[in-house]
Amino acid sequence: MINKKNVFALLIATFLISCSGTKEKTSLSDSAMNTGYVEYLFCDFGPEMSEETFSQMLIEWNEILDGLEVAVPMSVGLVPRTETDLYDGMWTLVWESEEQAKIGWEEWVAGPAESWTEETSEIISCGASDNGEEANYAFDVNVFRSASAADSEPGGVVGFMFCSYSEEFGEAELTSGLETFNGWLNAGEEASGSTTPYFYTIHVPTFETPIPGSSTGSYDYAFHQFWDSEESREEGARLFAETAPAVDGPQPDCSQEILFDSVPFRTPQI
Repeated sequence: MINKKNVFALLIATFLISCSGTKEKTSLSDSAMNTGYVEYLFCDFGPEMSEETFSQMLIEWNEILDGLEVAVPMSVGLVPRTETDLYDGMWTLVWESEEQAKIGWEEWVAGPAESWTEETSEIISCGASDNGEEANYAFDVNVFRSASAADSEPGGVVGFMFCSYSEEFGEAELTSGLETFNGWLNAGEEASGSTTPYFYTIHVPTFETPIPGSSTGSYDYAFHQFWDSEESREEGARLFAETAPAVDGPQPDCSQEILFDSVPFRTPQI
């Protein structure tokens, strides 16, 4: 039996495949609105972890980054809704490019990395905090839908589906399906006369999958979504189930959606 929380994820994945037509070879990055590079650091909470200690630690971390020549522009914390042995949470670093990330890590490791790791280890321990490599999983990010409204209350819900290509379904079918999905989203906004902080991206792993110990298995890309609240996510699922075009054709080879609560750690410095 399908859990109702996964209905929206399954419908979208089916919709993307069934509504795609062409099999011409294409490039995700060429078709995307924008591209980026994101790293997910696996973290374990220490004995001194609390809302107070972590909040103060974030203030100090941002102050350190503000003094660096090349610092990560944006960072988000993800807390899993489903318990896992892999981590207590993920520290997400959102870069403009892999090149920027490399330069930023080099400056961090040569500077505050060692002292920062030692000072904060009793609060939180992230595998890559001192060397930029261990328990650090990076993806090339392709943005196919940006938010049409600002998130008035920072934080929200993040979902990932991990998907594999097949002989019947490749990058061309994916991009074609995304165009159709965007058309449905645009029609919904026009009909309601409202905008939304919702956005989604396609993550392409830069490492060999699966991640050791992960339940997702190997995959070619991750379908990543953001909603500003659980209420928005559930309403989106309802609207999709009621108003999206009927689908047919090959079924997707995607995992069930894994959900996280999202908390902003660092916002772009404008």
